[in-house]
Amino acid sequence: MRRRELLIGGAAALALPAAARPAPSPILIDTPMTTPRWATLQRRLFDANAAACEAFYAKYVDAQDRLIVTERWGANDGPDDAAEATNDWELLHALGGSDRVLTLARRFWEGHLKQFTAARTVDVPIARAGMYHREFPVQMDWQHNAEGLTSFNLQGLSTPRDVALAARTRRFADFYTGRDPSAPNYDPARRMIRSLMNGSRGPMLRRATPLDWAGDPFDPTRFHMEHGERTYQETLDHYAEYGDVVGDNPLNLQATTLGLNAYALGLGERFRRWSLDYLDAWVERARANGGVIPSKIGLDGRIAADWWGGTYGWGFSPRVPQTGKRENRNRVSRSITAFMNGTLLTGDAAYIDVWRRQRAALEGHA
Repeated sequence: MRRRELLIGGAAALALPAAARPAPSPILIDTPMTTPRWATLQRRLFDANAAACEAFYAKYVDAQDRLIVTERWGANDGPDDAAEATNDWELLHALGGSDRVLTLARRFWEGHLKQFTAARTVDVPIARAGMYHREFPVQMDWQHNAEGLTSFNLQGLSTPRDVALAARTRRFADFYTGRDPSAPNYDPARRMIRSLMNGSRGPMLRRATPLDWAGDPFDPTRFHMEHGERTYQETLDHYAEYGDVVGDNPLNLQATTLGLNAYALGLGERFRRWSLDYLDAWVERARANGGVIPSKIGLDGRIAADWWGGTYGWGFSPRVPQTGKRENRNRVSRSITAFMNGTLLTGDAAYIDVWRRQRAALEGHA
């Protein structure tokens, strides 16, 4: 797909990093007016949310800014779920909420990084030296990596010139650009992320085991189990068919947000180029696959014969251990955010058109 070089209007502005945009002319407002009712209600809403944040922090976060929680590794209840405890606090501040909300959000973010860097597994090999390494998940899929980065992705809205944020953003992005040899997640020659399971310690290049997904043994009766498991064995059995992780997967497209973050903070054109180059590889794969994004790419960069396969792929319907029935867990749709990133980075709505064509192709076979 040819990228548009000439962008117009607001789209062009969106494609520029903050550091490259000219400073706006000041707007002088010197005419008094009665405060509109909507504005008063909005401020009350912000204040009510701020009070709720304070109450939450006082009850569920300790003096070291760590979440008061059982620290576990796994897809069911891992570090990403802890990171989500303050989701939208950054957005609340960016919309006009109090600076205190931002202070609490940043304290929690830093505290949870230390908490899960120190937290270790006993049985799961990849996390025995810490669930985070260099402040990032050691190795997990991008359904969960993306969930855990929700707050981080918004931090630039309030503090776009934060030097520490810029350094962290660059480091996280380079786990996926191929620049960091300690995390060889990306194959630049084949324009692919090499495994569904990836992170700051690199890709998993073997079949995943139920232990990799479920985490160390624990007593599920102490927790609300979202999938209804009653024993640890049922938790393992839940992941019995989650082994097919080697090669690229559409969920990995959510890593393009790391490149978007870096570019938006003015850290360089190379991050924009990487996000678009990786995204364009998937656009080409969809075109070669009859308009449908394949969910399984081999390590050779080619679309697999069973292109609908792979964990979380189109045909992924594992058996539920409690019932014996199969349940649809296709997560291809979650990769749509990357195509939105593409439009944001270029002003080109053709990235969204990929999804329109895919929908038409799928409905044509319904």
